[in-house]
Amino acid sequence: MNPINKKFNSSYNFVAPDIEDDADKKIEPVFPTSEVVTPTVSSNAATTKVRRQHTIIKLGTLSAATTLTLQPEAKNLNKGAVVLVSWTSDSTARNITVKIGNDAVATLAGTASTKVNKQLVWDGESFLAI
Repeated sequence: MNPINKKFNSSYNFVAPDIEDDADKKIEPVFPTSEVVTPTVSSNAATTKVRRQHTIIKLGTLSAATTLTLQPEAKNLNKGAVVLVSWTSDSTARNITVKIGNDAVATLAGTASTKVNKQLVWDGESFLAI
């Protein structure tokens, strides 16, 4: 089935990459949807699910170092899925410790009195800071 834009009667097809290692395999890509989440930061910690190929996490203005626990739904993520973490530090640089479960996977450095955006990429098992 081809995705069709009914308003303009245009269709969009996926084009498979020419990768020899994929020969005779069934590859099922996840449709690249996006989501913006604004988890509540309480006691210098926040938790959020990551279930889309592109997730933007807005933490707002932080007044202390914060722990962000990600709950990846791996069945919905292809390798290369991106998480963008956005926050503003108060007059002191506020760092974010990113965890999956109890495991710290990255520390994202803040900058005093500045909005910061940092990117993480899913490698199939964890998120890697870029």
